Amino acid sequence: MIRSVSLPEDWEPRVRSALGGVLPGSHDAPLRPLGAGLDNVTVLLDGSIVLRLPKNDDGAESVERESRLLPELVLDLAIPRFLFTAPNPLGPGSFCGYALVPGEVLPPERWRARGLLDLPGPVEQVAGALDAVHAFPAEKAGGLGTPVWDLRGDFAADLSPVREEVLPKLTPGEGRTLLDAWEGYLADDANFAYRPTLTHGDMSLDHLLVTGDMITGLIDFGDAEIGDPDYDLSYLWAEAGPGFVRRVQARRGLPFTGRLARKLGFWSLADPARDVLFGLENGEPGLVDDALDTLRARLTAGAGDEHGRGRTTR
Repeated sequence: MIRSVSLPEDWEPRVRSALGGVLPGSHDAPLRPLGAGLDNVTVLLDGSIVLRLPKNDDGAESVERESRLLPELVLDLAIPRFLFTAPNPLGPGSFCGYALVPGEVLPPERWRARGLLDLPGPVEQVAGALDAVHAFPAEKAGGLGTPVWDLRGDFAADLSPVREEVLPKLTPGEGRTLLDAWEGYLADDANFAYRPTLTHGDMSLDHLLVTGDMITGLIDFGDAEIGDPDYDLSYLWAEAGPGFVRRVQARRGLPFTGRLARKLGFWSLADPARDVLFGLENGEPGLVDDALDTLRARLTAGAGDEHGRGRTTR
């Protein structure tokens, strides 16, 4: 999720000072804020190097995770290749720098306006990227420090705070739909009978960089984990729509089942619900409002029902 960038007033001299030890020739190079997520802020150096600076401990962990995994990962798409890591001048852990990955960040509405979701090229490229990530040996990923995600445990742990903090902000009908999807996902043992694989963890349209009518890069592996490979379809389900996911699965030679649709529908509701919890916990009312708007839109569109209907943006 790309959000507005909030930086301390003295961010630039602090970042330039930190760069002195790793890129000594960059003291006069232009710096400009690029974007932000929940855990990191990015700055562009000299129009060619992305600096990612963690905002919190989760962001610091994601940089460490990528620094070990990405050198071992081979995709047909360009991915971040770290030039350095160094002590973070704006927060915990280390920050990193990497050559700008080629391509343009497009919101879902631009993907649709340009007809990219209907072209065979992006479908083939997404399918290839998913297959390459999921084929990476899980044991090797674990040895590089990639954590194992206990989806059932995590979503079960979130159910109580969702009941207490999120449901009161919804209409009774919306709350019942969310709760039914959540409880239904947890109750079905078949949802957890997957073979654990390496997952990107955040395969959203704004992390697939576009040049012309082709995808040229994939960024933000900070949420990479060993878990359910189906999860890597969840943001595409919400943003690009069920039709796109069906075509990706067909290109991969994998079935599209009712159970898969229900899982993706649930995750498309759980993601903004968890963002509400994050925003409440961290005092970010803007995030809470945005996440609630997304959650209500998806509930209205029927994103969590057994047919997986609906398409909304993140």
